[in-house]
Amino acid sequence: MLIGEVHLGAVRKNSHHFVALVHSWTKRFFAALWLVAVLSTQGFAGTSLLPVKLDEYGRITIPVTLEGGKQEQYFLLDTAARRSLLLNKDSGLSAVRLYQQGTIRHFSSHGLLRLPAAVIAGWKIGDRLVGNSLIGLYPDNASARGLVGNDDFVGHILHWAPKQKRLGVYTNTLPISTAAWHNIGGKPNRHFSMMLKTEYQGEEITVLVATGTSRTLLDNDTASRLSQGAKNRPIDKRPSAMSAIGLGFPSKSFRELILPDFKIGAWSLGDIKVLSARVDVREITGFMDAPVMILGADILLKHEVAFDFRDYQLWVHMQ
Repeated sequence: MLIGEVHLGAVRKNSHHFVALVHSWTKRFFAALWLVAVLSTQGFAGTSLLPVKLDEYGRITIPVTLEGGKQEQYFLLDTAARRSLLLNKDSGLSAVRLYQQGTIRHFSSHGLLRLPAAVIAGWKIGDRLVGNSLIGLYPDNASARGLVGNDDFVGHILHWAPKQKRLGVYTNTLPISTAAWHNIGGKPNRHFSMMLKTEYQGEEITVLVATGTSRTLLDNDTASRLSQGAKNRPIDKRPSAMSAIGLGFPSKSFRELILPDFKIGAWSLGDIKVLSARVDVREITGFMDAPVMILGADILLKHEVAFDFRDYQLWVHMQ
């Protein structure tokens, strides 16, 4: 079952994600109505409440236990990544089984990497025991101890509460009221990352939801077009800044811009700072040339949001 996911000449279709990929818009509409109904109920069924530590770049890390409960580490949570990652130095753990000639295609905000593949058994995310997971092995020189991707939360909702710095993992319902929350419909891309759509200054922008990226990024071509097309409120240029992306260390300085009055659907973000960067547009959107934003932790984690990995939607608390 797992062998086709690694590149050994076979192709495997993950049933969970394939179903999500072929959902019609009609089905999404009724799924959204159903979620509104369950959000309004009194009780909620929580799988777990995860203690959170923010790393030095302001990103969520969550507790992971390897090797039969002997050691707890804090791994980066990256909603843009499908697969979880261990560092190479952990490949010798008894719970890890390597595919000697196998690799895995790992996608996140930085683009696509081909990494050694392994299967890990008997590990825990918080207090939740995770079954066998196909993972990638990342070089030891990394900005975090490991990474948890969205594949380990398929069928669940992640509820981020910024005031409490708490992450809840829920199966069906959330402790929220529909009156205070807004739904932003999305869909998965071919790597099963959550994608939203918005329009800004005449450009339809694809928004990749990425808690593993410390700063929000805008692809260079779109930044250039917006700078030229902004008439009433031109984009202000600021000094360069850096962003941590996935398990990599910040290594480049990017031009910082301000996008005035930015909205995603009915979610009004006001004036936001973004970094103009080279973005792997094709892997994110499937097209060679499409406006892309990578919505990072700097914006996402300031707000109370719920990442719905049942139907790839984002719920935002409207303050």
